[in-house]
Amino acid sequence: MAITTIADLQIVPAKFTEYTIEQTNKKSALVRSGVAIANPKVEMLINGTPKGSNTINIPFYKPLSGEDEVFGEEEMEVDKIATGAETAALLIRQKAWGDTDLARVLGGTDPLSAIASMVGDYWVDREQAAMVSVLSGLFTGTSAALKNHMLDVSAAKGADCIIGVDNTLDAKNLMGDAADKLGVVFMHSATYTQLQKQQKIESEYDSDLKIKINYYLGYEVIVDDDMPVTAGTYTTYFVGKGAFARNDGMPDGLVGVETFRKPLSSANYLINRRAFVLHPMGCQFVAPTGGYTGGKMYAANADLAKPACWKAVKDLKNIPIVALRHKLVANAG
Repeated sequence: MAITTIADLQIVPAKFTEYTIEQTNKKSALVRSGVAIANPKVEMLINGTPKGSNTINIPFYKPLSGEDEVFGEEEMEVDKIATGAETAALLIRQKAWGDTDLARVLGGTDPLSAIASMVGDYWVDREQAAMVSVLSGLFTGTSAALKNHMLDVSAAKGADCIIGVDNTLDAKNLMGDAADKLGVVFMHSATYTQLQKQQKIESEYDSDLKIKINYYLGYEVIVDDDMPVTAGTYTTYFVGKGAFARNDGMPDGLVGVETFRKPLSSANYLINRRAFVLHPMGCQFVAPTGGYTGGKMYAANADLAKPACWKAVKDLKNIPIVALRHKLVANAG
């Protein structure tokens, strides 16, 4: 049976990048759920990034303020509309694959589409890993940017430490009257199973997307075993739609896709690089004082997970991200 290898493919870099981004967006639960929303302005900022720059500034309008005035014949005072900017980490990641990993694609298929689909799946997983790192950085430690959006019931006596309706509602209430901004919950598979046992998971089939979507108390569920677990204590995150700005770009000089062959070893390679932003709106990324992990020019997930790299620049009610730290087994007492 015929075998297609990477060397056989006529890969047009711009077209392959388009395929890959399309597949990533199509398969991403972050995109589908609305947690991460594409921002065309972010794409332009990435594309216009000066060489050597590893962050971008996302501008925003500050809320209107000041007292209103009682109607009269006097000339009114005029306030200005203030602006600000959030610093976001520019993430540039890369991965290479060889024939042994990718190109045993059987004849009779469209190998280019097949590989683009597999690469899309790969980047979906890596984006979600980056997001988990960001969430960890926002909530870890007593000086964390979103420490006031964390409810920790893990030390509660008896079954009160187990995730359930009451402590979920208490966590939601940390947003006050802005709690309705929350819409998606990220949880570990063990947490998901615990809630199934409580019969709190409901499922709906989306005929348009042809997928099953699970809900917990009205929140769309995304299950990810990269959710933090420490000594039996789990962290579950409730996130609002549009909480993250997300987009791809291609800074000048970056080669997104390339292939090459080593004739002496009959080896074929596909290399894919991505420049993207996955940024929690209302927060500011601060580059680590000691430099990025491994001496790199760009942030790794380990850097995104550092609490010192994040600070809130908007009122917390405008940052729809809440964490619940809990257990799955009752404590003593």
